[in-house]
Amino acid sequence: MNTAKRSLGEPKMAPQVARQRMAGIPWFPRFSLTVGGLGFAPFASGTWGSLPPCIVVLGLVALLPAGYGWVIDATLVVLLLWASIGCVRWTAAAEELLGIKDPSCIVLDEIAGMSITLLVLHWPLRSMAETGSWSWCGTSVLGMGMAFLLFRFFDVLKPPPCKALERIGGGWGVLLDDVLAGVYACAIMHIMSPLAH
Repeated sequence: MNTAKRSLGEPKMAPQVARQRMAGIPWFPRFSLTVGGLGFAPFASGTWGSLPPCIVVLGLVALLPAGYGWVIDATLVVLLLWASIGCVRWTAAAEELLGIKDPSCIVLDEIAGMSITLLVLHWPLRSMAETGSWSWCGTSVLGMGMAFLLFRFFDVLKPPPCKALERIGGGWGVLLDDVLAGVYACAIMHIMSPLAH
């Protein structure tokens, strides 16, 4: 029985079936491709897979001392490298086990796209705010919400040439359309978001 079905976005597969088939992959590639199991979410796995960079950045905004804003960009670059290398190295094996191209349980590509979306923005660190002021929090949450929605919009809509990039075989095809969606979202963030320089 074919458990995959076509709908908006990537091919879907019942999470329990995907989990069983992915058991044939070593734990770290499996953990990476599904971003700790978020890819097995019963709905909107791409949305869930886009959240970790957002949570990490908001945590750093709240915790970093003044003058250490560069740590946010360094962390995003590390996440981008992990996602890019992981997608290219491990996606083909996962696709073979699952029997479908770009399955929805692989969400490491969302980490790459979301990390690009958040790069080189002007994050207001809590440590730099006046005592008792919460403006840093409002600006960060508003900017993050905008970034998240923009990336998800471009990732689902796939404006040209995202669709063409998606047709490339293996991990490159899975990765590059999300990378470009992240570039589109990042460009808009730098033009009209509350986090633009």
